Amino acid sequence: MARRRRVSRETKVTGQVQRSGLPPGTLLDKPGAVPAELRLVVYSPQNYSVDKEANIASAAASSEAHRGVIWLHFHGTPDRAQLEELGTRFQIHPLTLEDIQSAQQHAKLEPFENYVHLQCQQISRHGHEFQVTPFHIILREGLVISVSAARQGLTTVLLDRIQNDQSRLRRSGAEYLVYALLDLVVDQAFPALQGFTDEVERLEEELLQRTHKAQLAEIQQSKRDLILFNHVLWPMQEMVSRLNHSIGEHRLLPDGLRPYLNDLYDHTIQLMSLLNSERDVVSGLMDIYLSMVNNRLSDIMRVLTIISTIFIPLTFITGIYGMNIDGIPLLHYRYGYDIVV
Repeated sequence: MARRRRVSRETKVTGQVQRSGLPPGTLLDKPGAVPAELRLVVYSPQNYSVDKEANIASAAASSEAHRGVIWLHFHGTPDRAQLEELGTRFQIHPLTLEDIQSAQQHAKLEPFENYVHLQCQQISRHGHEFQVTPFHIILREGLVISVSAARQGLTTVLLDRIQNDQSRLRRSGAEYLVYALLDLVVDQAFPALQGFTDEVERLEEELLQRTHKAQLAEIQQSKRDLILFNHVLWPMQEMVSRLNHSIGEHRLLPDGLRPYLNDLYDHTIQLMSLLNSERDVVSGLMDIYLSMVNNRLSDIMRVLTIISTIFIPLTFITGIYGMNIDGIPLLHYRYGYDIVV
């Protein structure tokens, strides 16, 4: 099996090291940073439009004109200029902008007076590699801003649903779009976790058939992947639970969203249940490996014991006749050598 790469611990803390000593909310200039691609989607029950050449100013103008639900999506991490313009035109707190730029690997919910900021993590599988990328959602009155740096455009799945004038998205407000985005993030974790489960099952079958040293590294990698999944899914469940409890407490989270968030929370529980099951399996992989190694060693020792049992009496006889003491039987007999051999 090709070795899976993982998110390194050094990568997770690099952004915080760069910000050491700086005031909270400070945005950094990153050398070689490429501006994120923007897509502006405006829809209502009657019509919809998609603009891939949009900018933040046009999104702000559409929001001020109350043209319907405004969805501004950034594919990639916005650079400093984009974040500063985003904060100025939509009155977004500097700490939220800092979180978007620093790409912290932690799911959380932050309600502000005029918007709600949700940060979660996308986990996807590409070959033998698991990729974890942050996903940000900002909910304002009639406006949703999303930021994703994943390889595959997760949000493109929603475009087909928006084009259908009979879809619930077209007939619902911005808060339902937030739920739909979160639902996609959670659903994306299922195939990734299933891929991890398949790898663990394959490794378990190989261990039961034959063990080799390379499997020890695979077992350790499986443990790292398990930690990675737990690092992503557990905060996600807590964030969805907190969002569900915030229904009715914030004016942007109406009570009609509760049934959908309950269903979303059930999905996170299902993910954690699957993850806990795999934790038990992964914990037993090392026991299986050691047991198979011990069984193999026992088989080798059994063969060596049989060989030793055969040669002990022969060694005893050759030891006696090798002393050359006069009086040993057959010592002077003509065929004594042949008989002893």
